[in-house]
Amino acid sequence: MGAGKFIAIIGGILGILTVALFYVLPEIFSFWRLETPLFDYYLGGFGFRAGTLFDPPEYAEDILLMLMFTLCVAGGAIAIIGGLIESKVIGIVGGIIMLASPIILLIALFIEIGDFEDLAFIIGLFGGEGLIMGSEAGVEWGIWISTYLAFGAGALGVIGGAIID
Repeated sequence: MGAGKFIAIIGGILGILTVALFYVLPEIFSFWRLETPLFDYYLGGFGFRAGTLFDPPEYAEDILLMLMFTLCVAGGAIAIIGGLIESKVIGIVGGIIMLASPIILLIALFIEIGDFEDLAFIIGLFGGEGLIMGSEAGVEWGIWISTYLAFGAGALGVIGGAIID
């Protein structure tokens, strides 16, 4: 097994786990989070979890969020297939598709579209600005661990695909 094949497969598995682990520990494995003294909001998986620790996750109705999470999982599966069949093109494409997921998130956060418009309003109530990251009056918000994991998974998919023998 060549190094490129192994790296592409690891990147694909990480991409899928990035979305799946949200259902196990949303406080840690979320793409974006808002933590206040009254309630918490975690975005990840194929939806979000709002409220207290015991509230179940809900599926997102925003097409942008569904697209973002689907791209991460699909890109991971494609990168795994690229590694297994030792295809440079398929491995690289899988990595690029995984990279599209956090890039879409960052763009949506920056221009505050869809569900993020409502979140920007809530953060504005606490005196905060910008959704990428911040803290104000005991309230913290911003991108979280799964966003970084998705970037890493995409990079591993692209690098692994590029160096497949």
